[in-house]
Amino acid sequence: MKKLIYLIALFLGFTSFAQGPLHIYNHSSYDIEGRLFANNLTNCTPEVFTFYKVPAGTMVDIKSFNLSNLANPPINSWAVRTSTTPVNVTVPSGLLVTMGNLARWHFYWFKTKVAGTLLDTGDPDFNMGDQHFCGDTTSQDYIYGVVTEAKWYYDSTTNETTLIIKDI
Repeated sequence: MKKLIYLIALFLGFTSFAQGPLHIYNHSSYDIEGRLFANNLTNCTPEVFTFYKVPAGTMVDIKSFNLSNLANPPINSWAVRTSTTPVNVTVPSGLLVTMGNLARWHFYWFKTKVAGTLLDTGDPDFNMGDQHFCGDTTSQDYIYGVVTEAKWYYDSTTNETTLIIKDI
């Protein structure tokens, strides 16, 4: 009986801090590309990050690091930093499952590109994210650019993070 109570407590502990899904809704006519980061809420490590490109008109649902290869477009590897040197980790991985229990989506620092090209649109860098942890003072939850605008929000009730990009 004690083992059962311990396992239930352990499970509840992991699920209360588990990484929630990230929804990226690129309703714009431009591609976006940049670095996607997740961090621990208290001491900033571990840190999990990757380069990610979302084509124009694409809606992406990333359920977790370990299931990111199922997203469209897929993310097949992440860099994980637990100290000073990051380690590249291929999806799926037990390490990514563990990181999902320790980290929350922090920010996506991206640029807008003319769809299907490498040409910048003239928009500023979009450092979209949550300033409520890791001493972050640069991420914004709303940016109005030259050709697009973006909104980032975290829903603490559902543990979901959403980024919406649309044309101006």
